[in-house]
Amino acid sequence: MKTRFLIQIMVFSLAFAVQSIAQSDLQNRCLVHLDKSFYVSGELIWFKVYLPASLREQNFNIKVGVLNPAGRPIESFFISSQGENQSSGYYKIPFDCSAGVYQLQFSALETSSKRPVLLAEVLVPIYNDLEKVDAQVVSATNSDQNAATALQDLQVEIRLPKTTFKAREQVQGKIQIKNREGNPVPAQVSIVVSDWELNGPEVWPQANWSLGPVITPATLSKQVYTQVKLQSNAAAQSQNLVGIFFPQNWQLLYTSSQRPEYWVEVPAFTGSKQVQFLGHPNPEVQVQLLESFPTKASPPLAYTPGIRQYLEWSRMRKKIYQLYNALEMALPSTAPVKDSIPLKADRSLRPAEFEAFEDLATFFREISTPLSFKQERKTGVYSAKMYNPGTFTDYPSAPVFVIDGKMTRDADFVARLKCSQIESIDLYYQPTQLLGYFKAIGRSGVVHIRSKAEIAIPPAEAEDIFYLNGLQAAAAFPALKAEQFQAAPAQAFFRPQLYWQANLRTDAQGQVDFSFLQGDDWSRFRIQVIVQGGDGRLGEGQLQYEVGK
Repeated sequence: MKTRFLIQIMVFSLAFAVQSIAQSDLQNRCLVHLDKSFYVSGELIWFKVYLPASLREQNFNIKVGVLNPAGRPIESFFISSQGENQSSGYYKIPFDCSAGVYQLQFSALETSSKRPVLLAEVLVPIYNDLEKVDAQVVSATNSDQNAATALQDLQVEIRLPKTTFKAREQVQGKIQIKNREGNPVPAQVSIVVSDWELNGPEVWPQANWSLGPVITPATLSKQVYTQVKLQSNAAAQSQNLVGIFFPQNWQLLYTSSQRPEYWVEVPAFTGSKQVQFLGHPNPEVQVQLLESFPTKASPPLAYTPGIRQYLEWSRMRKKIYQLYNALEMALPSTAPVKDSIPLKADRSLRPAEFEAFEDLATFFREISTPLSFKQERKTGVYSAKMYNPGTFTDYPSAPVFVIDGKMTRDADFVARLKCSQIESIDLYYQPTQLLGYFKAIGRSGVVHIRSKAEIAIPPAEAEDIFYLNGLQAAAAFPALKAEQFQAAPAQAFFRPQLYWQANLRTDAQGQVDFSFLQGDDWSRFRIQVIVQGGDGRLGEGQLQYEVGK
């Protein structure tokens, strides 16, 4: 009874929200369009964000957060608006994902206040077809027709040459967009084609789109950002700078704030990058990264008879793809980003080319270079100095060391490294290069050490190394292709979602064509199209067709 009551409340709340939405100004809200209303572990979530007219022509980045049912962030990445009124992306659900109602949150950083602006948040039910289900089965109420009445500012007409198709047949269609007066309107378009007997409202009543809160005009950041918290005495930012070191290209940025918690912006990049936080002049900086999403628990996950049937079919589909050693939907792999150090070494050394020395302190004592180590007699601790041969002067402080992409200022640690561990050593002591790339932190020289096997730097400095996710790599929906049918003619290709295209744009007459291949399912299918005009007005259209033998 409790579960039945919960789902009735959810359906009632959705119907109430739709009624309120229809009476509000949709042009000041974000709309998130998903390819489905629910998902199973291992599937891909494809989404498109339609931005309000108040953010038109701004080039800014949207932070996408994935929150688990307890409201804790488990993943975050960025997508770019690129000066358009829309952006799109995807999320690969892990196969071991626990069942529950997850959240997708979309936000952006306001440039003047340095505060995030919540654009939209979407509840996403995710099921695991390998978990045992103890929840009570409930019936679903069809709320999709109510939801469809909210997006009527633009009229969407979908045309197909016929209403019945065969398996593996190509489907070609046309879309026409008009305003309420019947005049053609150019628009952005997202389209999804899905097996409606597996994904329809009889299976799960939640609509596959959601509207965010009303957004006031704001200037939003086009950089990648994260929130940091400085610990202990490092929080006295009035006397300290914090450097952010990117080892991939030796970029070093500086931030400063008098607050212990603040937002850090870095130039946009694609993929994931290692970063290291460095204090100056106080090197003992302790940093904690904070996620910037408002956290709140999600409602319980409900199971309908249709959901249980979907899970059975999901298990069968996975077995078929396992048999053929394939994935139902595979994303193309991206090539790893290679290091690109922009500086030219002033001197390079390979310890293997010299006499075998025990450690680097001995090596640099016997080999004449601008770098030298000195051991304090009382404590036995090594210090380091760099000499500038151009001006015949010693630098005022110790150099910094970059070991396998990780920076350390612990000269004693470096001095005791075994020469047998080291592949190469590059010295940088020209002041023009040092000031141009490292400024304050590297003004007394930089030593780049590559090891034969990765060396861990001292734990106190390793604790300030993190990975930041930047812009998501672009990927196209892996629609079925004729080559797949030809390569595996005996394989059955079953797909709950046949087609997703988030970046269609009509011509000046409001028209655009689309095309896709059917799988092997004999079922009833739905084409859903959501559109947005240049002024922010929204519309939705749907069309159903059947596939037989």
